[in-house]
Amino acid sequence: MYLPGYVVSVIVIFIMNHASANVFIANYVFNWLDTNKDCVKNYLRRAAAGRVPNAYAAYVLGTLYLTGEGLKKDLGKAEYFIRMAANFGSPEAINSLGDGCYSGDICEKNTLKALEYYEKGAKLGYGPAQFNAGIVLLKYMPKTKNNLRKAVFYLDKASKNSNDLGEMTESALQYKKDAQKELAACKKV
Repeated sequence: MYLPGYVVSVIVIFIMNHASANVFIANYVFNWLDTNKDCVKNYLRRAAAGRVPNAYAAYVLGTLYLTGEGLKKDLGKAEYFIRMAANFGSPEAINSLGDGCYSGDICEKNTLKALEYYEKGAKLGYGPAQFNAGIVLLKYMPKTKNNLRKAVFYLDKASKNSNDLGEMTESALQYKKDAQKELAACKKV
């Protein structure tokens, strides 16, 4: 289906200017507008590199390069745009950098570096980063009192952050209980 350029521009402007719009909407637009992918991609690229860079546009573009949805998968470009968004304080992008370090998709696999990004995103109040920081501290870091206390703290925050986590708040609550049990056992020793 072909749509005039001004219609594509309105859709992309909506994506970039509404906090509730997310990557799902951008992916939907890319899948729906087969003939206009280059137009949307170029618009996002210009917005990401504009005089006042748009962190969300950079994040969406980086995510699309990372997943290969609507664009050819390119990990170098994905890292570039996601880092750009993270440098402008996007908690979603900061969390994505943590995911990339954890999985090895964006940079060399490094759980400690992933934790740094997750904690940075968690401090910005982003639920998925709070959850991820808690899980990494609970499951992949040494079982020290300090690490377990931090895990409980982040998982508690995540369990109360239903705006970002939705149904995952129950998982966060259960992991928080697990971390509390491990912390109690650690204190007895």
